[in-house]
Amino acid sequence: MRLATPADIEQIDYLDSFSHSPTRSIHREIEKYFGSVDPSTHEYTLIFLAEVNGVACAKAELMLPPTGTSEQVGYVKRVIVHPDQRKQGLSRLLMQHIIQFAREERHIEAIDLIVWESNVPAIQLYESLGFTLQHRELYYRLRI
Repeated sequence: MRLATPADIEQIDYLDSFSHSPTRSIHREIEKYFGSVDPSTHEYTLIFLAEVNGVACAKAELMLPPTGTSEQVGYVKRVIVHPDQRKQGLSRLLMQHIIQFAREERHIEAIDLIVWESNVPAIQLYESLGFTLQHRELYYRLRI
């Protein structure tokens, strides 16, 4: 497990291609991930990579709250494992690493995340790590 650097952007983009989340341009938002955003006024996102034999095959992002906010709640997003490396415990290792990092290094009080209701393996993982359901959201779309 390690923190990503700008040199990892190509690998991050590749892993993101296996996600069902909306696409984003890490190049356009590079300061949010590797730059000099002011941590007292903006969220800052750390990207963690899990490597097997020197190759990044899983990633997860931890969005840190601005410093000085009343409640220090982090947000985990974009947990992705390369399809060839799934069911080997990489998501669990990443999440355990992030939880420990958030608690010990950043003194985060809680971590939130959102998971699709149909993603049963992820739900089981998160619940086994101690996450509890806070509420359900309804997602609507009107095609026009």
